[in-house]
Amino acid sequence: MGHVRGGWSGHVGLVITGRSRQQLHALGLACIEAICPHTFGTRPCDEQRAEALDLPHISLTRAFYVQEYQIAGFMSELEASIRGMGALTVGFGALRTFANERRDREFVAVEVAAGRDSVQAVLERVDHVMERFGKPRFFADARFHASIVRLDTQDASPRSVQRAAGILGAQMDEEILRLPAARIDTLECVFGDRCFHISLNQ
Repeated sequence: MGHVRGGWSGHVGLVITGRSRQQLHALGLACIEAICPHTFGTRPCDEQRAEALDLPHISLTRAFYVQEYQIAGFMSELEASIRGMGALTVGFGALRTFANERRDREFVAVEVAAGRDSVQAVLERVDHVMERFGKPRFFADARFHASIVRLDTQDASPRSVQRAAGILGAQMDEEILRLPAARIDTLECVFGDRCFHISLNQ
């Protein structure tokens, strides 16, 4: 994603920082070590096929595009919409797999198990701004999660990814349960190669 003809690709999500970010990244690396033999057989798991994500986040938008002239207005509306919201605390639970809308990538993720209502409250305000700009709302049956591994399904079938994640889940449940709750105080908005942050402590 990035600049496309007719606009810039956009994404809005809650940023996970500090020690929680480091722990999720470490969990992602452990996942790759365990999951790759089940998804790619004996072939090496290079960075094109599997990658532990260094910047985990909780997505609040589907893929969307904006014109250059819309970015400032979108950010202004979004900042006004979430004004007064405080930082969130979320806890993570089960390991899951999710596919992107184009079905060409799968993600191994940890689901939000605690603090879901707080995330939903932020989503409702983000959805309001998306609608004002004629953009799609988030999924009605949203399962909030933080992706920790990205896999290219051109090299590994979705079924093999899901099977491997099921094997991995049994191994990693204890690790996930030991993760401390994450404090989230920043909403991140990315348009192409530009990144904006809005504090949730306003």
